[in-house]
Parts: sequence; C-alpha cells; structure tokens
Amino acid sequence: MKKTLQIPVIFFFIWFTIAACGSSEKLASKPESGVGTDSLTIVARRQNAALFSDGLKEKVAGNDVKAIAKFEQALKVYPKDHASMYELSELYARRARLDESFEMMKKAVDLNPENEWYQIRVAQLYKFQGDYESYAEVYRYLLKLKPGNVEYFSELSSALLLLEKYDEALKVYEEIEKQMGINELLSFQKQTIYLNRNDTKNAIAEIEKLSAAFPWEARYHAILAELYMKYGPKEKALEQYKKILQIEPSDPYIRISLAEYYRDAGDNEKAFDELLLAFSNPELDIETKVQIMVLWFEGETFSDDLNLKAERIAEIFQNVHPSSPRGFQLMADVFMRKKDFENARANFLKAVNLDKGGYLVWESLLFTDIQLEDFESLGKHAQEAMLLFPEQPLTYLFDGIAKFQLKDYAGALKSYETGRKFVVGNDRLLAEFFSNIGDTQHRLGNHTASDASYDKALAINPVNNLVLNNYAYYLSLRGEKLEKALQMSEKAVELEPENPSYLDTYAWILYKMGDYEKALIWIEKSLQFAEPANGTLLEHYGDILYKLGRKAEASEQWKKARTAGETTDLIDKKIKDGVLYE
Repeated sequence: MKKTLQIPVIFFFIWFTIAACGSSEKLASKPESGVGTDSLTIVARRQNAALFSDGLKEKVAGNDVKAIAKFEQALKVYPKDHASMYELSELYARRARLDESFEMMKKAVDLNPENEWYQIRVAQLYKFQGDYESYAEVYRYLLKLKPGNVEYFSELSSALLLLEKYDEALKVYEEIEKQMGINELLSFQKQTIYLNRNDTKNAIAEIEKLSAAFPWEARYHAILAELYMKYGPKEKALEQYKKILQIEPSDPYIRISLAEYYRDAGDNEKAFDELLLAFSNPELDIETKVQIMVLWFEGETFSDDLNLKAERIAEIFQNVHPSSPRGFQLMADVFMRKKDFENARANFLKAVNLDKGGYLVWESLLFTDIQLEDFESLGKHAQEAMLLFPEQPLTYLFDGIAKFQLKDYAGALKSYETGRKFVVGNDRLLAEFFSNIGDTQHRLGNHTASDASYDKALAINPVNNLVLNNYAYYLSLRGEKLEKALQMSEKAVELEPENPSYLDTYAWILYKMGDYEKALIWIEKSLQFAEPANGTLLEHYGDILYKLGRKAEASEQWKKARTAGETTDLIDKKIKDGVLYE
C-alpha cells in the first residue's frame, strides 16, 4: 500500500512547493547556491523542492525533528521559500518554540500576503499572544480579499468581542446575517452584546425576530418568555408559554414554567394546578420532580394546607411511578406530620420493599415502630436493617430497645455494646447508648456496671435529664449514695419541673432520707401533673402518708395503686395488713 500512495503524495509535495514559491517567480541562470537572489538556478530549484518534499514526508511520518532540519535546509537554499516558513512555523509551535514560530510566520506573510492560509495562521498566533487588535486586523484584511467569506466575518466578530468593540461587532453580525439569513448563533451573539450593554429592549427584539423567523421552534419562545419574565412586560411571557403548549403540548417543563409564572403573579391555585400537571407527566423523571418539589416548597412552614398539597403530589408519584419508592416515602412523611404512625409505617414498608438500599427510610420505619410501641416489629425490622447496614449504630440501638422491652436483657445489652462501637463523632448518640446500657445492667442486677454506664453518659452530657432521673431513682431503691441521688434528681426537676416521674423520684429520695414532710410536698406536686397517676406514684404516696401516721389515707392510696398497676409485689400485703412493708 505504501508504494501505491507514494506517487500522488510526491506529486502533491512538488506542486505545493511550486505554488508556495509563487507563480510569478521565474527560473533564471544564477549561481548554484541562489542565496540572496530573487531567482534560482534549475539545480538549486530542484534541490529546494526536494528538501521541501523530504520535509513534508518526515512531517507526515511524525518525525518532527527531521522535518525541521529539511525545511531549514530548504530555506538555506532559498531564503524566500515562504512555504517552508509556513511549515516551520507549525513545527516550531509543536516543539514549544513559540517565538520562533511567530517570527517565521510573519516572514511568510510578508513574502506572500495574499496567501489566506498564511494570514489565518498568523491571526491565530496573534490571538494566542493576546494581541487581539492584530488578530482583528488580519481578518479585516482577509475580508478585503474575500468580501463575502462568512467564516472570516465570524473570526472578526470574535476578535471584536475580545476587544469590546461592540458597535463594530454588531455591524459585522449584520453583514453575516445579510448573507446567511437569521440564525440562532447570530441572534444569541447579538443578544449577548445588548445584554452586556444593558440594552434589554434590543436584546428582546433580537429574540423576537428569531422567534418570528422560526415560529415552530419552542425553545425560542421559551427564551423569549424568560426575557419577558425578567425584564417585562410579564404578561407577554404567558403568550409565549401558550404558544409552546400548542407546539409541544406534552412537554412537562412548560407546565413548570407556567407554575412559576402563576406563582409570581400571586395565583397560587393555578400555579399548583400546573405543577400537578407537570408531575402527572411520565416523561419527567421522578428524581427531577423531587428536586422541583423541594425547591418549590423550600422555606415554607408546614401547615395543613401544605401537607394536603404534599399528599396530592405523593398520590401522583405513586400512580405515575409505582415502581419508585419516592411516592411512598413522601406519603409516609405526610402521615408522620399527622401523627398517623400506622399509615406512615405502611408507606415506609412499601418504600423499603421497592428499594432496600435507602438507610434513612429504614430509620424512619423503625421510628414508627417505636411510636406504635410495636416492639415485635421493631426487633424484626431492626434485625433486617442491621444486616443491610452493619455499621449504622442506630440499628443496634433500636434492636436493643426492642429486646429490652421484650425483657431479653442479655440480648439488649449485646446490641447496645456492639452498636456503641460504631458511633463516631456523635456524643449525643454515644450518651444514649450508655444510658440504655445503664438501664439494662440495672435490670440484670449488675449495679456497679450500671452506675459506671450512667457516669459515662453524664460525663458526655451532664444535663441529660432522663439519665439523671433514672440513675438517682435506682440509687434510692438500693439506698446508696443518697446525697448524690438527691443532687441528680434536683437537677432533673430543674430541667423539667412539671414531669411527674421526676418529681416522684425527688420525693422518694427524700422519703429514703427520712424527710417525710418534705417528701409529702413533692409527691403531691407530682400528683398535680400526673394524668392519670400510675401505680408506682400512688404506692409511694401511700408509703409517705403511712410514715407520717396517716394510715387510713395510706391504705386508700395503696388500693388506688393496685387498681392503676405498676406496683411492687408487696402491695397486696400492705392493703391486707394495713402495714407498710419495705
């Protein structure tokens, strides 16, 4: 194949050499070197052509260094060989010899200024150097050579924009438009110039002209509508949107634009209707819909009306995209705000069944289980989430809570101890783990370990009122460190002064310390906020009354306690004998 291509390639090299040297230069009898003369001997001419041809072959083969050597030798034979200068300019540029490249190209242009390729090359070098005035001047010259060349007009306009000569650039665009007619590129370029000069009237007029020239191009109507929305008059934007609907009635984005138009006009009902029409279109993917919805409702305070709108959107998502979890997640959030945890859970379940990889949905599902106090489901869902997300600490916390409530204290402790190891950079969550470990160790009778866990929780968060209360109460039950228990209980009450459980703990510690009069004051405060009072509180009330010698009243409270439930195993004996047993 190489032999087949060789003849035409060599022919081209020889032809290009003759053309580059110029047809006006005639051969004459001169010294063989031909250096410093306007013409060459036939021998020198042939030598120059051969060297040029060899240079081109090396260049085509990718041997830039050898090609440069050949072209430089050709120039030594004939210093006015502008064709070799042109080639050397390109090769020097490739080798990062930029100054030499530029100088070589300027020499070629000086020798043959009417060669368009030379002018184009030198213009690009001017542009590269940031000499935009010279860059523009080259194309002004080329347009004199070829007055109707659209490509030269385009390059000149680019140069003029760089020089910020907008008036001249606009005239150039007008010339191009006369030859090519109205087209997008020219209109957008002119629009940009007008906007840069804050001439919004002409910027809009330019797109109006484009839109009128191509009335079935919906995109131009959309751009025009955007300009009207931004610069006015806004009512004209609606006309453009209606035209787009005629052209592309199934385009969901026009519905979004209309929704924004009506919302801007203060017609929220129409705005929302258009938004629903956009969301009802299956051509708009659900992730885009979700992003639009987030932006649409951003910054708004949730109200019943907003929740109702979210519900309508969720219904559309479910109907249009039944295989996506997004609609079910959104509907679940609607029910969560209504505190309808049963329906919220049902939708979260559908969401995780469609996509088990969304951790936050699992977390929300587990939260609904807790709200419903369905600890069987909580344990089941937590176990599944733990398998899917083995390094998420909350799944272990929820699993521990489920086991604790089902009285599997050993299992709960294992989950808590495992989960806390995955907590990183979240002291609040770590304190929650230690708090639950403390509760669990208490149930297992490991009081030293329980106290140590509570101390760790309080070291992280000294104002954790739940830990303060539980720790204090358990110490009081054991009759240990009562002064410490009283201080912790007092702090818990300060944090939540109307919490009946915390008030009861404080009263009970005073009872354990023998201060029955004061204990009575605090237990009665607790009863004021307990609706209804549980059996533990009522039994404590009876015990305090008994210590104060009010035995009949104590017996009455014990009876109420038994009815309410949650009492000690001694309650029946207290009632039967009318005696306090501890």
